[in-house]
Amino acid sequence: MRVVVFISVLFTLLYGLNLALLVTLHLPWWRRLWVRRAAKWLPVVAVSCAFAWALARHFDSPTIISVGAGGIACILVLMMSQLVALLLTSPFRGVELLIDAVRRFSVGPSTAGVQPADRRRFLRSALSAVPLLTASTASYGVMRSSTAARITPVNLRYLGLAPGLDGFKILHLSDIHLGSYIDREDLEQLAQRASQFNPDLIAVTGDICDHMPWYLDALRIVEQMRPPAGVFASLGNHEHYGGLDQVLRSFERSQVRLLVDDGQTLRVRAADAGATAGTAALFISGCDDPQSMRGPESLAKLRRFVDKSQHNAPVEAFRVLMSHRSQAFDYAAPLGVDLTLSGHTHGFQLGSGGRSLFENFYPDHYIWGHYQKGNQQLYTSAGVGHWFPFRLGCPPEAPLITLSAHEPHSTTT
Repeated sequence: MRVVVFISVLFTLLYGLNLALLVTLHLPWWRRLWVRRAAKWLPVVAVSCAFAWALARHFDSPTIISVGAGGIACILVLMMSQLVALLLTSPFRGVELLIDAVRRFSVGPSTAGVQPADRRRFLRSALSAVPLLTASTASYGVMRSSTAARITPVNLRYLGLAPGLDGFKILHLSDIHLGSYIDREDLEQLAQRASQFNPDLIAVTGDICDHMPWYLDALRIVEQMRPPAGVFASLGNHEHYGGLDQVLRSFERSQVRLLVDDGQTLRVRAADAGATAGTAALFISGCDDPQSMRGPESLAKLRRFVDKSQHNAPVEAFRVLMSHRSQAFDYAAPLGVDLTLSGHTHGFQLGSGGRSLFENFYPDHYIWGHYQKGNQQLYTSAGVGHWFPFRLGCPPEAPLITLSAHEPHSTTT
């Protein structure tokens, strides 16, 4: 229901803004017959796609789900690209209309709108290129979102790491969003590729499945990788939205251990650790998701979840916290949590050089990538999947985190 409301509001807003700009500042475009016809039929096509999507979800038809959801997504992305193009070109059209109005007032209507032909031709060509550029970028972003999640190698170094954990590998799966844009075959292929790296433990940080009838299937696919230390998961906001009772029943029928404000101590050893390394204590924990982050109350709730998840943590254990929200790092680090694994943001699906383009606007959100406070570290995944298919410079990923010992530099006198 939340998705339906979101899509309806977004479509109405985009359609209204585009239409308003076309009939006011961009009349030359609006006078073109194909533009008016597109504006007329666009709502009909959108409703048809939405109806097909809803019908396919009811009858559990993956192919039609993809067609319906993909059609809606393409319409919304192209509408957003059109809005960007109209907003970028509106100042130039506004200046042009202002000049025409001044000329009409000063020299009369007979010469208003008259400019050298070459100048007008150049201006129209330049402005026409903007919609083409934004539409091409939008189409590329949709296409990139359909690429398979890459397995990103992430090496994290720790002072005083136990020998048994040197080389310990954690496969971090977050925001799989099995459903409209990621199907079971995609997840199976990812599991097959990831198994080749022989992870020691798998951590799943929420938003596993958006189509509830497939939730247990998703867990079964992940558990089949059978890492030596096990598969553990925490809750995301979509688990709450989709129906927590059904989610809990699915976990009860699987071998994936769900940790909700709780943790478990394991005796583990990296697969490639030396013969004399021995086992080490690892405390894997997971905290609940506050479902939304709206002000101090949500942050206080998240802090309580983090605190509760660490109650049984042994002092000597290496501690890993699974939290869907990366803001938990601010509360986990002071408690001595060595590694926090998060997701949720998808890197805002726009990035460059391994960082979100919005990093400077939201520095306290830890949007994408590796962060560190002393010896405590965080990795926020861009996510295996998405609930809206658009990515630029922020590809889907499944980080493979390898722990390694980092010895302090020796000093000579």
